[in-house]
Amino acid sequence: MSSIHITLSFLFLFIFNLQDLFAAPTRHLCRPEQRDALLEFKNEFKIRKPSFHDCYINGSYVNVSSYPKTESWKNNSDCCYWDGVKCHAKSGEVIELDLSCSCLHGRLHSNSSLFRLQNFPSLTTLHLSQNHLSGQIPSIIENLSNLTSLDLSANQFFGQIPFSLGNISHLTSLSLSGNQFSGQIPSSLGNLSYLTSLQLSGNQFSGQIPSSIGNLSHLAYLFLSYNSFVGEIPSSFGSLNQLTRLFVDSNKLSGNFPILLLNLTKLSFLSLSSNQFTGTLPPNITSLSNLEYFFADGNSFVGSLPSSLFTIPSLTTIYLGNNNLNGTLEFGNISSPSQLQALGLGKNNFRGPIPRSISKLVNLETLDLSHWNTQGPVDFTIFSHLKSIQILTLAHLNTTSTIDLNAILSCFKSLVALAL
Repeated sequence: MSSIHITLSFLFLFIFNLQDLFAAPTRHLCRPEQRDALLEFKNEFKIRKPSFHDCYINGSYVNVSSYPKTESWKNNSDCCYWDGVKCHAKSGEVIELDLSCSCLHGRLHSNSSLFRLQNFPSLTTLHLSQNHLSGQIPSIIENLSNLTSLDLSANQFFGQIPFSLGNISHLTSLSLSGNQFSGQIPSSLGNLSYLTSLQLSGNQFSGQIPSSIGNLSHLAYLFLSYNSFVGEIPSSFGSLNQLTRLFVDSNKLSGNFPILLLNLTKLSFLSLSSNQFTGTLPPNITSLSNLEYFFADGNSFVGSLPSSLFTIPSLTTIYLGNNNLNGTLEFGNISSPSQLQALGLGKNNFRGPIPRSISKLVNLETLDLSHWNTQGPVDFTIFSHLKSIQILTLAHLNTTSTIDLNAILSCFKSLVALAL
């Protein structure tokens, strides 16, 4: 009798577990109030689908004209499966809203359904980049207090950045590039202590760069290009020891080369181009031992070019053209083989022979030596090792040599562009 009882018990448990195995998986549906709020948000804008529309996504241009994301947004469907929407796996709450490249036209108003406290309390990601949104950023955006990533780039927003943006304390990534923001950057952004990426390029910001940005000790990417910043780079930047990319080009910054940057030993990309920097380049620039790209063209740097620069083994690109650098030039004790692929030294005041050590730059693809006063003949055979040169600029080369085009072409088998 007991064995029958045990057998029946086992059979019951087997059938019970079998029902679990084949039961339809349960899932949390999108919360109705969030679905309604998203539809309301969509209806705040006009969706104007262009005949063609390329968007820059993950490093490449993608045509999205045939299918704006909001076309999948239907009232009788689960919003957790809408394009551009991601929900929490357990609670069903909307945690990510990515409507980049969605053909949205209109203003982002302060009474938008997006900013109502009860609508999206768990939203961590908001991406509205590459649309046609305008107006000012409402100060009420601070209601989205759990945001970690905010991207409003490539729109037509204008006015000043609201001070309240600095209250979204969990932000790790903030991009406002490619708009029409003006005025000064609010010092409150220095409160965003978790930021790893701050992108403000391509606006109309003016005044000095706030020193409070130096408080962002986790910052790895800082993009401030194409604005109208003045003054010197704040000394507080010397504390940004996690920084790997710094872009301050195309502003009105001045002063000597910011020595404080030499503390940033993780820098791989440094762009100081098209400013008003003066003075000499530091001989101990080799402390930037991880530097790969160095752009400082279009300034007023003077003096000789430190040959130690060419000994940084990771360097692939150097542009120092259109300065007032002078004197003779040596490329130093270049590691062999050098990784340098692009070298721009044109429109300076270099004099003397082109160094024979240039032949060690065997991976060069782009070379600009224009406006060089060689003070004598040029032995073009020194270029014979540069087999990879594709773009060569020797315009306004002051030499007593006759430039033999055939001799040059015989040296550079891969040449696609030549300026003499």
